[in-house]
Amino acid sequence: MTRLIDVNTMNNDSNENNENNENDGNNESCVKQSQMSIPTDPLRHLASHWLWPLGALIFALKALFAFRLELYSDEIFYWFESTRPALAYSDLPFMSSLLAGLGTAVLGDTPFAVRLPFFLIGCSLPAVLYWTALPLVGKAEAREAALLSLCLPLASSLGLLAVPDVPLVFLGLLAIGFFIRARATDSLTHWLATGVVVALGLSTHYRFSLFPAGAVLLLLWDSSSRQLWRNPRTLIAFVIAAAGLVPVILFNASHQMGSLAFYLVDRHPWEFRPAGLLHLFEQALLSTPLLYGLLLATGLGLLRSAEPNARLVALIAALHIVLYAALAPFSDPTSTTLHWPLAGYIPLLIYAPAALRRLTSSFAIGRRVTALLFGIGYLGSLTALIGVGSQSLHTQLQPILGMGVLSTKMAGWAPFAAETRLVVAAHFEEPPLIVTDNYYTAAQLAFAKLGEPNSIYTLDTEKAVRDGRALQLSLWGMDTEALIDNKNSPALLITEDSTLNFGQKRALLQHACAVSVGLKFLQQIDLVGGAKRFSFYAIHIAEPAQPIECSIPARGWIDSPAAGERVAENFTVSGWAFAEGNKVDLIRVLIDGKSAPYSGSRTERTDLDIVAGALLDSQFPQLGYRYQIETGDLSPGAHTLQLELVSDSGEVTNSLITEFYFSPIPRPN
Repeated sequence: MTRLIDVNTMNNDSNENNENNENDGNNESCVKQSQMSIPTDPLRHLASHWLWPLGALIFALKALFAFRLELYSDEIFYWFESTRPALAYSDLPFMSSLLAGLGTAVLGDTPFAVRLPFFLIGCSLPAVLYWTALPLVGKAEAREAALLSLCLPLASSLGLLAVPDVPLVFLGLLAIGFFIRARATDSLTHWLATGVVVALGLSTHYRFSLFPAGAVLLLLWDSSSRQLWRNPRTLIAFVIAAAGLVPVILFNASHQMGSLAFYLVDRHPWEFRPAGLLHLFEQALLSTPLLYGLLLATGLGLLRSAEPNARLVALIAALHIVLYAALAPFSDPTSTTLHWPLAGYIPLLIYAPAALRRLTSSFAIGRRVTALLFGIGYLGSLTALIGVGSQSLHTQLQPILGMGVLSTKMAGWAPFAAETRLVVAAHFEEPPLIVTDNYYTAAQLAFAKLGEPNSIYTLDTEKAVRDGRALQLSLWGMDTEALIDNKNSPALLITEDSTLNFGQKRALLQHACAVSVGLKFLQQIDLVGGAKRFSFYAIHIAEPAQPIECSIPARGWIDSPAAGERVAENFTVSGWAFAEGNKVDLIRVLIDGKSAPYSGSRTERTDLDIVAGALLDSQFPQLGYRYQIETGDLSPGAHTLQLELVSDSGEVTNSLITEFYFSPIPRPN
């Protein structure tokens, strides 16, 4: 059975008496003695000789990708918030938007500028962890804790993106460090610093509350710590810390408890999902199994300890891990919450080196296990960084990896903004209102300085609610209700088709028709090799209840060839197309944007009765097609395939685009 650590019997270089004097000479002597007694200890060797080079490699990769990657949905929204300063927003308190604003104030509106403060804070985390660990375990194991932080993939990635977890973990470690120093010295400076840091931490995310909650539990549980309730300096720290709650309290009191409603009601269905029970395995994969097992063993051992600081770290970790484990089966599977326990793992790294030695000391291959833990963890960190950063090389990697492998969340936004400018110039005499189907597209266009202030709106009614941003959009006057106040105004409607199924696209266009007239398809653009697709429509904002003048453009689908499929000469293209309240008169097949010669006919597709709107085509069920393409002089390699749909009214719509590879059959000489 796995043995658990007992911090009361740790080796000498983890001397807990060192908390009163970080530079205690006896402790230094013990550390040196420990280093001499274990000359081949791989963790000690790596921390002593390789911490800086290995950290520098992580730093270099983060810097490279932070500079190259475009902003994804959360990042761009924090920037958007920074342009409208407030103490709290519907999704979070002010810290993330403040940091994003500080970066752009220094370097201008660029993706790296938004990330700059987060990048600097994230890169400092190993040093902050070292400082926090120093009075608890001594210099040697503090260095080892810093080294292990490079082996925890999610931790080593902090600072690559502008996300609230970066300042949350940073301020959480500082809070622990100042608190243990305040307990040891009763210094007013340390108590004041504790209060200020916790107040700032509460401005990062609601999850930060688990750090002061751990301290409160310690003061209730640990008999030697209860006396601190009678210490006026402790109470001063608590009062200062509580000030960090004022912004979110005021926001919720002024807006029908909007933020709390999002986290407690709107964000999750609160229905049991058996798949949520697999979270332990998911966490083990994210953290690498060996390191995850070490962290759990460390935490359990600390809970058994009688040492107050060890108990504090254990309580903070337990609150993060246990709370996540309890809520995971009831959470929304579409929400990204896998990183939530991270803030609980990182403090455990302080005691993890001692735990690792105790767990491996009885095994002849203990040093190999240690080396393996480090190797897998560090490789996992590099893989995580490169995996996220690969989106900056989407166009280059797509021919190798194929369609749909890489995410496009942080790719294609700059060319999208440029194409939008061209569409506006080609189809509008004056700058139109811009209406998007989601909040992050609206924010991306604002970031690109496309559109006048207060001229960008969104019809987002699903993702905005799920991400806690619907209320904020309403407060800013960017939602549908604000849009309809612009009566008789021309507008450009943009939909990100690559994120929508046919039912969602239909519902969105119907939503647009409810507030406008004259919905007219303009064009479709495909970016990052067709993985990111947008459609543009001209609309005219009008009084509601005029949907009769608004018809949904024809839609189509390519069943064959599948995306990335290899085809030979004279291959077959099949699929379906329809137009609601109308019919598709003509289907043109385009290869690389040019009409391709083909033969074939329309076919019956009775299976399309489940597709939203298909029954409203006057030709139903003759909605399918099957065409033989004459490849002619088509060159070998990658090509794009697209449909051009001409409705009975003469309206032309570009349908779904896909990529295929043409490999002609070699002919015998």
